Amino acid sequence: MGKTNKYPDIDRFRLAAALFVIAIHTSPLATYSPYADFLVTRVAGRVAVPFFLMVSGFFLYGSQGWNREKLITFVRKTAILYGISILIYLPVNWYTGYWRDKNLALKVIRDIMMDGTMYHLWYLPAAIIGSIISFACYKLLGMRKALIVTAILYLIGVMGDSYYGIVSEVPVIGAIYRELFKVMDYTRNGIFFAPLFFLLGGFLKEHRSLQLKYSKGIFWCLFLIMAAEALLLKRAGVMRHDSMYLLLPAVMFFLFMILLHRRGREYKSFRVISMAVYIIHPWVIIGVRGVSKVLGIQSYTVNNSIVHFLLIAAGSFLLGGIYYLADSKFKRERKRA
Repeated sequence: MGKTNKYPDIDRFRLAAALFVIAIHTSPLATYSPYADFLVTRVAGRVAVPFFLMVSGFFLYGSQGWNREKLITFVRKTAILYGISILIYLPVNWYTGYWRDKNLALKVIRDIMMDGTMYHLWYLPAAIIGSIISFACYKLLGMRKALIVTAILYLIGVMGDSYYGIVSEVPVIGAIYRELFKVMDYTRNGIFFAPLFFLLGGFLKEHRSLQLKYSKGIFWCLFLIMAAEALLLKRAGVMRHDSMYLLLPAVMFFLFMILLHRRGREYKSFRVISMAVYIIHPWVIIGVRGVSKVLGIQSYTVNNSIVHFLLIAAGSFLLGGIYYLADSKFKRERKRA
């Protein structure tokens, strides 16, 4: 825990965002109310990934804007983390028959570049590609024009995500999207999804003194409208996926603005733990389900969605805390050497 003039609410929200990610992959309220679960995981939970992208964009942005050295460092560290994560999940890929795909070479290339080799790892290539696109747009066009370009990319992504059932019926546009989905599973990736949130983070770093009156009230109003948007799209049955909404960037803008308001201590441990939780939680899901099956207690630990979520969250944060302590000890010993 540091004592410098930092942004403690950003560090605290990292843990909440990690919990949302676990919720998305465990559906904690599914046993009791599918609609309530949808609101928690597919509406509220959808702030998690944009939040992490905006945090990266915020801290990549320096006093002179974004610079190449910071970008290269970010891409290198993210690529190393991605490579380690791919190796961690190789046994799961083998067990699920991933390597028996007829077009294995193309599948591996596509997954590494776009979709991730596990369902949650798509974020890491998205962060790499999104940061590069954001940087290029910013350097070539400046912040405001870059925001317009990446907003257009996001709109294209939205049409291939939650609004796909509408645009797929339009002759030419529908055909374009069908071709697009031959090379990627979703449009929530580093091309259409990530760049806008990177730039929004950078914009708020540039204007971090900006405090709009009633920002909390505006955030909650926008969030409720986004919830209505999501429910209407779900009821209409037009969603191909549920990661992108038209209101999401505006919701994230005001949420992040709220998180920047308070200054004080930083919580470095929360950064490490939240990322560790993000990477490791699918293994915890596998472990809980496997142990439950062996012990014959699935009806209590798996079929009950809330208990299942709590077990996964507890196990993931326990492992995240252990990793943080081990990593801290390793760094201290390396400094002494």
